Order: sequence, then C-alpha cells, then structure tokens
Amino acid sequence: MKPFPIRIALATVLLMTATAATAAGSRVLGEGWRFHLGEAVGAAARDYDDSSWRTVRVPHDWAIEGPFAAEADGSTGKLPWKNQGWYRRGFSLPEGRPGQRVYLDFDGVMAFPKVYVNGQLAGEWDYGYTSFRIDATPYVVWGGENVIAVHVDTNRWGSRWYPGAGIYRKVTLQVAEAIHVAHWGLQVLARPGDDGAASATVRTAVENHGDRAADVTLRHEITAPSGAAVATGQQNLHLRAGRRASGELALDIADALLWDIDHPHLYTLTTIVLLDGVALDRQQTRFGVRSFEFTADDGFHLNGRRVQLYGVNLHHDLGPLGGAFNRRAAERQLEIMQEMGVNALPPAPEVLDLADEMGLVVWDEVFDKYAWTAGRPNLEPPLEEFSRRHIEATVRRDFNHPSIVVWSTGNEVWMEDELEGISPERVAMMADFVRELDLSRPVGMAGHIPPLVDGRNFAALDLMGWNYARRYMNYRAQYPDRPVIYSESASTFSTRGYYDPELPARDTDYSGAYQISSYDLNAAAWSDIPDFEFRLMEQDDYVAGEFVWTGFDYLGEPTPHAAQARSSYFGIVDLAGFPKDRFYLYRSHWRPDQTTVHLLPHWNWPNRVGKNVPVFVYTNGDAAELFLNGASLGLRRKGEVPERAPNLAAGAAATASSGEPAVAIDGHRGSEWRHDGAAADAWWRLDLGAPRTVAQFSLDLPTKDNNYAYVIETSEDGTAWTRLVDHPTHRIPRWSGPTRIIHEVPPTPARYVRIAWSEAVNLEQNARVPVGLAEFGVFGEPVENDYYDVTYEYRLRWNEVAYEPGELKAVAYMNGEVIGEAVVETTGAPAKLELVADRDVVTADGEDLAFVTVNALDAAGRPHPLADDLVYFTVEGAGRIEAVGNGNPLSFEPFRADRRQLFYGKALLILRPDRGAGGPITVRAVSPELQAAELVIETRAPTTR
Repeated sequence: MKPFPIRIALATVLLMTATAATAAGSRVLGEGWRFHLGEAVGAAARDYDDSSWRTVRVPHDWAIEGPFAAEADGSTGKLPWKNQGWYRRGFSLPEGRPGQRVYLDFDGVMAFPKVYVNGQLAGEWDYGYTSFRIDATPYVVWGGENVIAVHVDTNRWGSRWYPGAGIYRKVTLQVAEAIHVAHWGLQVLARPGDDGAASATVRTAVENHGDRAADVTLRHEITAPSGAAVATGQQNLHLRAGRRASGELALDIADALLWDIDHPHLYTLTTIVLLDGVALDRQQTRFGVRSFEFTADDGFHLNGRRVQLYGVNLHHDLGPLGGAFNRRAAERQLEIMQEMGVNALPPAPEVLDLADEMGLVVWDEVFDKYAWTAGRPNLEPPLEEFSRRHIEATVRRDFNHPSIVVWSTGNEVWMEDELEGISPERVAMMADFVRELDLSRPVGMAGHIPPLVDGRNFAALDLMGWNYARRYMNYRAQYPDRPVIYSESASTFSTRGYYDPELPARDTDYSGAYQISSYDLNAAAWSDIPDFEFRLMEQDDYVAGEFVWTGFDYLGEPTPHAAQARSSYFGIVDLAGFPKDRFYLYRSHWRPDQTTVHLLPHWNWPNRVGKNVPVFVYTNGDAAELFLNGASLGLRRKGEVPERAPNLAAGAAATASSGEPAVAIDGHRGSEWRHDGAAADAWWRLDLGAPRTVAQFSLDLPTKDNNYAYVIETSEDGTAWTRLVDHPTHRIPRWSGPTRIIHEVPPTPARYVRIAWSEAVNLEQNARVPVGLAEFGVFGEPVENDYYDVTYEYRLRWNEVAYEPGELKAVAYMNGEVIGEAVVETTGAPAKLELVADRDVVTADGEDLAFVTVNALDAAGRPHPLADDLVYFTVEGAGRIEAVGNGNPLSFEPFRADRRQLFYGKALLILRPDRGAGGPITVRAVSPELQAAELVIETRAPTTR
C-alpha cells in the first residue's frame, strides 16, 4: 500500500491536520492532533472551536512535561497524571461504496477513553493497557471532512507506578471494504516437523458487512526471511450477509528456518481476500516456526534444547519520554538488555515486534491485580465480563508473535475476597478464557503469597511464576509435576555513580542522601541481591529462569525513598539508559563466553586519602589481581570467602525466661528458641565463661526486626549491667523486612550478655508476634554478615584498600590465562564536554530518535565521575530536542527542556528528527566552566519499497 497523502484542512473551525483515506487501506494518525488538558465543555462536537488548543503528536503523554510536585506521592512519579484531557483530529474520506467500514484502532489510552466521531459517541474502553477498535462507520461522512474527539480521564485510575496519561500508543485509521479480514482475524500456528519441514496452520476470520451472501477465495502465500515464496495455497469461504465465517488451511514449509533466541527467523504470510477475482483485502502477518516446552524438572526448552531464561521486567514508560511509546526508544532498551545477556522479558505490547525480531522470549501478562490497579476501583464492571474482554483483546492481538511462550492472567493478585482476589474459581475462569483462544501456549500467573497455594487455588494453571525469596517452594511441594518460573527476582537498589565506602551490614541498610550505593549490596526488604538469586537458579535447576525486577529504572515506585524520589532505584540500567555497575555483574554471569572486566568504584576520593575504599571487580573470569599505582594488592579467586572472627556465643551457656535457650546458639537457623509468655516477661542470657571483648551482636528473629522492642546489656560480674543497645519498634518497612539485625557497639569487656524484650507487635496490623531467637552471635570485632558470603562466588572483592590517588587496575584471568583488564584513574578537574550519539545517521520520518550522551571530561580526555555542571543545549537543522535526562531519581528538573545538570558526570539529550527529506542536525552543548562540544547527526529520508 502506498502511504496516504497528508493535507491541511482549512475549514473555519477545524483548523487541524486532516488525513485523506483512499477507498480501502490504513493510516497511522500520528501528527496533527489538537490537545487540551482539563475540562472542555462541548469538545465532543464536530464544530467545536479547538483553534486555541496545542498541536501534539500521538503517541502522547500529557503528564511527562510536569511540573514535578516534590510533595506528591513518589509511587506514581510525582507527575500530574491525574486529570482529564481532550484530543481532536480531522480526517477526510472519499466517496464510499456500499458496505465499506471505517475503524479506529487504538493501541492504548490511559485511561477510560470515550471516542466521538462527528459529535457522536462511537465507543469507549475501560482498561489502559489493552488495545481496542472503534467502529466509526455509522458516524462518518463519506466524501467529506470528519472529526475524531477523544476524552481521557485518569482520575479513577489506580496505579502502583507512573502509568502515563493520554493517547500513549498509536492510533490507526482503517478503511475496509464490506468484506474484509476481521480484526485480529488471522492466526498462524507453525510447528517444526521431524524432517526439517514445518506445518503452518492458517486460521482466517472474514466479515461480510454487505447485504447479500458471498463466496470468497482466500489466497495465502508464505515468504521466507529472504523474501522467497516457500508455500502457497487457497481456500473458498461462504459468507452470509452481515455475518462472519472462519476457515483453516495447512501449508507446508520445506527446510524451515527456526525462530530462536540466537537466530530469530521470521516468515511472512500474505493473505488476499478475493471476490470474483477482485482483491478486497490484503493482510500481512509475521510468524515464526519454533517448538517449546516448559518442564517440571528441567526448566524451559526451545527447539529441543534447554534454555535458561535470563529475563528482566521492563515498565512501559521510556524514562524521559514518559509513557508515549516510541519504537526506537524501546529498541534501544532491548539492545542494552541483550548486551547484558537478557533473552526473556514481560514487555509492553508494542515491544512484541521487537522481541520477535531480536530473539527474546516473552511472558505476556494481562493484569496487575483485578481491582484498583486494573481500573476497577469499585469492582465494576463485573470481573467475568471485564476479564474475558481484556484477555480476548490481548490473546487475539498477540497470538502470532513467536516470542510469546506464556500467557499470564495476573500479577500479585491479593487473597482478599472483597477485592476479588485469588480463588480456585476465578483462576480457573480466566485460564479457561485464555484456552478458548489458544491451546498452543501454557497459562500461568505470577504469585507472591505462598500460602495461597493451599486450597488448590492454582490447580487450573499449567505453570506458575513466583515473585522473590524462593516463594515457589510451597508450589513446588504441592505441584511437583508443574513448571516454575521465577517471575520477579532480585529487587536490588543502586544509584548509578554513587558509592558509599562504608559497606552495609545488611542488604536493607541504605546509605544517606537518599541515593543508594552502587556496590550492589542493597535490596528491597522482600528480596535479595543478584548473587543470591544466581545461586538459587543454579541450585533449583528445575526453575525455568528468572525475571529481574527491573532492567531499567522507571518512573514511580522509588522504594525505599518514596517521599523524596520520583523514580525507582531497581534498574540494572538507570532512567536515562546508562548502565549501572550491576549491569556488568549480570553480564559476567549471564554471558560467560563474552569477556567482561569491570572495576568499581571510580578513583576520585580527595577526602579519603589513607582511608578505606572497597574495590570490586565483575568479570566472567575466575580470578583477578588488583594493582594500585603498580603495586599488587593481591589476587582474588571466585569462591574464596574471607575468614571471619569466631562467634563467641558458640559453646557458651544460655538461660532464658522459658523454653530451650541453647537452640539459639546451635548454629542452625532452622531451630529456634521461643518465649512462652508475654513479651514484657521475655529475656535471654548468655554466659561466655570468662570476660571477653565484645564489639558486635547479631540476632535472627522470628519475624521482621521492626516488630520488636528490646535492650541488650552486658556485665563483667553479673551484677552491674551496661546497656549497649536500645532497639524500639517502628512501622517501616511495612509489608516485609529483614529478620536479621546486626548491632555494632563500642568494644566492651563482658562475660554476660542479656537481651530483654518490652514489646513484640506488628504495628501495621496491631497484632502480637512471637518472641524468640533463631540464632544469636557475639563477636569481638565487627564481622561481615554471612548473608554476603555468596557475593564471593560471583564477584571479586578487595574490602580493605587504602585510597591513594593514581591508577587502579584489575587484570582478570580464566584458568590462569589473562582475559582482559580494566583501569580507573584519578582525574583532573572537569574541563570540557563530550557528545556521543548512539547512531551517526537517523531516519527523517518524525518518529526515529537520536540518543546523545553528554560526558564531562578532564583536560586529558578522561571521564570525570563526579561532575555536576549545568549544561545548555542548542539544536539547529533538521531536528529538535525531544527530552533530556540524567538518571538522578531525586531530580525534579523537567524532561522537556534545553538544559540538564550532569549527574555523576553524565546527562542524556534525546533528539527527534524532522519529517522530510533529511539533512544535518547540529547540536551544541555549553556550560560556563567547561569547554563546549558540538556534534552533527545526519538524517535521511525514509526508504520506500
């Protein structure tokens, strides 16, 4: 099909870009929309005067422009996404023929859109994450001008993250003959055979909107990735007037190329609907030939071999671009993820084409819970009607993507019945809705409450995903014949470029300044660091693989600093697309055949000369040697855990208020001392046998540590006591938290140690919790939490390095052979700017984007890791600034601006080329104290086929 021409409508009151549609075909309605934020009485009317409204491009996210509200809820990004808005656009139609149809296909609108055509309500939708079609035929004017008006209202939407606002995915105008392929009416199911051939079953649904029956011919042709035709066939179909009919045809493909993560070969099916030899409709469908299987004991198999799923979760926002989808921005994200070793993800729907092309397997999920986060704050419409409709929209739309290997009906659904939480009946109902549409893929969901396995809640599913903390174990025990996926893992926190040399005692001990150290030792209270999950996946090899939360930072959910920040710390890559150190930890483990040698932190520590700065190396090698200014600091090998000071409690005598106190010092966390009475009467006492110096205590408690108020006292003689610890109850963390707590105390001589409780209560639930100890440790010097022992299996650590300026170098080895090295140096002051584009040439189609990294360099050309200068941008030529960013979760600078402050030496500039013939874009970056930088990016007109 040729592109439809664009013309400007000069009608007195419309004043908007109009699209002229040919007799049949489609056109993406991207440019020329008018937008108004807030209420606009009468804006649905055809002749409404929208001349004062802004002109915007769709996809569009009205909230990403801000401004940020520092006092707002950080969980949804502190951006003004709750409001209502109006979009209007014109389009023209030629004279129509009887029975012709006009459709408007919306890929996604946030939220609750009402679509008006020429002033009449043509349709509406009630879920922001699924696509929908509006039949505009009864309301259009053939041979004249038409107006679309879309009202969007996010006020009733509920979200746990930044959802965006507006028509955030593309809109397509479809003009069809009376007889045409139904919406999402083509399905191809292709399976490889034993002899290298493949069988492709083509199912076609055709609609007849005419007033008489018709006999049509469906002509199918399959072309290989090379473009050569490899199979053809045709079938006849009888269509009753005003009805739909379906046909099925099997086509054989000789010497089929398989779709795989390494070679994602895609075939194209061209289907033509003919009536009396005249083509009425022509559709193209991409598909892949592949076989896959989830097994209970050996994970995931693709095309006959086991494939460990190295996955990430990606939110639908695109950082500084917000929720408005852009293919190049999504492609850039996936390119970065693939470089790290990712082969699986649960994507936003429009990412599926890219997943097909790039060889990524997909977990395709419909809902996050079923109530307020699904757009049903009042549980209306009824769940059965609501879920069937949106499951159907998802499965029919996505059926042909070879990347999809699982349908998921929900994520982290509650147990509460009043919120329509998990029950056997609801789980089975939704699974059956999926199976009515597709039997070729398993149906699952992502759970997070292990006791919900009881009662056969998940019996209707083919497999389960489980989020965090090895919660799949209960499901594994009850359903040993069902596959398991680790659907969310490793909610690790870090801020790119920020390091706290005082390493945390626990993964939930976060450093100050509301940034989180990039030593990669911090995680959310409900999760673990990456190394912990690496070991789990090796140990529990029946699990198909993990999906890390998350690949990229995203807007909203800035745990643990929701009051202060506006974007998350979870990402392996920051919000601007700059890899954090953790990126290289994953790469070193997920891509063992590729050389990775990454050294951290930076080496600019002017205030720490002579003081300790820990150094880590992430490598696929098995060992590395560290050099500081040429002097070796020793060789480290993976798997070597440093010796720690002995636990003085081992072998000591214990007494307690009740129970068996000795089990708290038996070296086994599976056994536990419990107090039988009220918390205020609970005590536990240890006799070390002789006075010893104590400097650290560790306690493993029955529930999270913030549920307990206690004191720890010591005595040399059992009579005079010194209070060293006074630990109160507190409300944070709310849902889950660490059960281990470590107290460092001033070195104190003591023979006796006593713990006395005053309270044991969950303040959020106002419920008592048990008093007890699984393990108690006493140490004569501070020792590292043995939770971190696992890090020595996957990274190389020099915990004690006295800082001195100069060169820090790591040389990595595998089996005694050097595989590579990494160097960081102490730099001079920031002196100049550098601009680096992701590509030298971009397409002048108005949709492509260029991502330009801004670096601060010293006089010698070395990146400065601490520069925070404000940089101003000017752009001339065939493009404009689309957005700016820097990855700082605490920044309230606008994303739409001509300036950005560097964050740990970096910023991002995103350019959108103009639509047209192409030409150069000249970018200049200036900052008062730095030498300016200039960059030229070429844009070229789109190629036509």
